[in-house]
Amino acid sequence: MILSIISVAALFSIIILIHEAGHFFAAKRVGIRVEKFSLGFGPKLFSVKRGDTLYQVCLLPFGGFVKMAGDEYESDKKDFENWEYMGKSPGHRSQVLVAGSLNNLILAFVMLIPVFMIGVPGYDGTKIGSFVEGLPAEKSGLMAGDEVLEVNGVKCREWFNVLMNIRSSIEEDAQKPVELKVRRDGENLVFSVIPGLFEDEEAEEQVKPVYILGISPMEKNERYALPGAVIRAGKEFRRMVFGIFLALKMLVTKQVSASQLAGPVGIATWGAELAHHGLGRFLYFVAFISVNLGIINLMPVPVFDGGHLVGLAGERVLRRRPSKKVLEWTGYVGFFLIIGLALFVTYNDVMRLLENMVKK
Repeated sequence: MILSIISVAALFSIIILIHEAGHFFAAKRVGIRVEKFSLGFGPKLFSVKRGDTLYQVCLLPFGGFVKMAGDEYESDKKDFENWEYMGKSPGHRSQVLVAGSLNNLILAFVMLIPVFMIGVPGYDGTKIGSFVEGLPAEKSGLMAGDEVLEVNGVKCREWFNVLMNIRSSIEEDAQKPVELKVRRDGENLVFSVIPGLFEDEEAEEQVKPVYILGISPMEKNERYALPGAVIRAGKEFRRMVFGIFLALKMLVTKQVSASQLAGPVGIATWGAELAHHGLGRFLYFVAFISVNLGIINLMPVPVFDGGHLVGLAGERVLRRRPSKKVLEWTGYVGFFLIIGLALFVTYNDVMRLLENMVKK
């Protein structure tokens, strides 16, 4: 229990601290006065003032913020001091906004390096490890241990290539056989597998049918010295980023259910569980959540940093600041979007917890 609590607090604190530190140092760099740097919300545990900034730590580690001078826009105020947020150019303010997400992306890459030095389960190249029962690949003639060389004539160097090439073929035509060229005992063999319908019991009715072959990768423990870990971390970071955009695309096209989205409760639950499976897996999860936060926060949604960036782009093009009324309405829209999303993902989290309790 103690390990779970510590791991959850560390998970959120590290990610949020790094994110807010990005805003903080970027603001300092462009000459904006920072009035308050807060880690967490709720009752203040302790604080200390250094220069113009009050640094504080609050009881609840599920958030944080940086309060900059002049960041509250008043429509009747025409002139701003050079050290105020609104007194800076759209370019300087954009740097401050982007810095938080950039820090999260850097954190994710840095975290992945010790992950692959400690060692975590990974894929054994392009070798097939098992099959999904009842799906076409199980009866296609393929065998566990087969090394996939090509998918529809496209060479595959890693399992990620296998997945993407199969998905590309299925998206083009789900009824068209997927041709797999594999190596078995030094011999090259070719198999044609027609995708089968994957029935997800948790999927909603309106979600588009999902077709797959039903093959799973063979796993191995991945552990490297520092140079190799850096290279492997770079590859995994790239996969994470690509995976986020792929997941968003699948949500929009209804290939996966929105009920699979998780919120703070789900993240905390997984983080607490992974902490009991070793430091490597926990650090991988921290990197995964950090890169998600870094990218999602830049989406052009009101309240997110990406939404503010869109506003700054408009300000630069129109060469005038938006009216207070426009800011208020976009703030309201963003607020209700965030609240709605928070309630939805929290509902998903609670239902998953209840389901797991019933199963146990």
